[in-house]
Amino acid sequence: MHSSLKSIIFDFGNVLIEWDPRRIFRDMVPAEELENFMQNVWKDEWNNSLDSGVSLADNEQSMKAKYPQHSRYIAAYHARWYESLGDENVESVALLTQLQNAGYATYGLSNWSAETFPIVRKAHPFFNSFDGIVLSGEEKVCKPTPQIYAILLERYKLHPAQCAFIDDRQENLDAAKEMGITPILFTSAAQAREALKRLGVL
Repeated sequence: MHSSLKSIIFDFGNVLIEWDPRRIFRDMVPAEELENFMQNVWKDEWNNSLDSGVSLADNEQSMKAKYPQHSRYIAAYHARWYESLGDENVESVALLTQLQNAGYATYGLSNWSAETFPIVRKAHPFFNSFDGIVLSGEEKVCKPTPQIYAILLERYKLHPAQCAFIDDRQENLDAAKEMGITPILFTSAAQAREALKRLGVL
């Protein structure tokens, strides 16, 4: 290792594995209404509730109470949530493995439901290769709240200056940077690899 960085932290959704809830709703919500539905009903509130540790059952009940006209769609998401996931990003997983083989510690930091993650982890063995994982659903706090970064750093005795964080959302990276962690905005595995090379990694 030629860098001062020792630990590389990965987000999961749309970095290591594709995720798009529209996959579930496309065959139910008319195309002209889909974006409006995603912005006004799905939005961050629905997903963040799950990511913050609310159970699927409780989330479904509260969302149906708030949007009774969309009860069918809400029930469909909770019954078919796995369909929102696409394939592993093969190049990203290869990058993860390359970093591990080069001697870097790797960690996961993801906004993800504690209820659904074990099923995904079982289906995708690369999740078991991390040195540690912090999930919002288990900690009951989501990125970009500073507390979840502090949990990761403290639990695994990491020094922020020795960490880089790869995430696809700028607000999450801005929060990481405030904590002293080097941010890398993910647009593709190739771009993330180049960013790491510029930092002296790989």
